[in-house]
Amino acid sequence: MMTIDEARQFLRNDSAAFPRWCEASAVICESPEAKYDDYLLCLTRRGLPAEMAACALYTRTKRPREDDAISSVIVDLGNWTEYLKNQGLKA
Repeated sequence: MMTIDEARQFLRNDSAAFPRWCEASAVICESPEAKYDDYLLCLTRRGLPAEMAACALYTRTKRPREDDAISSVIVDLGNWTEYLKNQGLKA
């Protein structure tokens, strides 16, 4: 099993394979040690890694969603960065 430090390394590696980004994002989303910056790092990878991180961020921050549809999940890095800043969760 991948450690959270290894997950961070894979997500920072632009040449890592997409399945490794997915695995790394899952490790971060399941880890109680994950920081908001870790979730934001996952958002830099499109598709499933970003979707998993966004869902974890909604849960952790209790940010309301429009509805339960996957299309209502915000995966935009800038949007989440601004939201966390406005909530006082990130400098």
